[in-house]
Amino acid sequence: MQKREGQMTEVSAAIIFDIEGKMLICRRAPGGPCSEMWEFPGGKREKGENAEECLVRECREELGVELAVERLFMETQYAYPDREIAFSFFIARIDSGVIDLRVHSEFAWIRPEESDGYVFCPADTGILQEIRRCYGRIS
Repeated sequence: MQKREGQMTEVSAAIIFDIEGKMLICRRAPGGPCSEMWEFPGGKREKGENAEECLVRECREELGVELAVERLFMETQYAYPDREIAFSFFIARIDSGVIDLRVHSEFAWIRPEESDGYVFCPADTGILQEIRRCYGRIS
């Protein structure tokens, strides 16, 4: 089913760094949109919550962790054939809990400059360039 023209899905996503400067990426489970591609954890905003609340809830539900949201990194939009998505990407860290995959098939901690070795959802490719620009190592 296609969304009505003018409707935009609002999504919050986390760019989570560990103390070594590696970022968390998650692989989508088989089936569904972007099947088996990598992405930043997060999800759709629900009515009555702001972008940060959405991010905290989604990471609790999908990964079993509590996040500390540090700051907004970037807002972008991406048009898939069946829907448009407005993304809010936040820099965050895991405040408590241990990753427990509930909707993804696997996760990895990678350096920003290693992201070319992974196939990401199309909506995440633009943000990856900006992350590498801001956080990638300069050789």
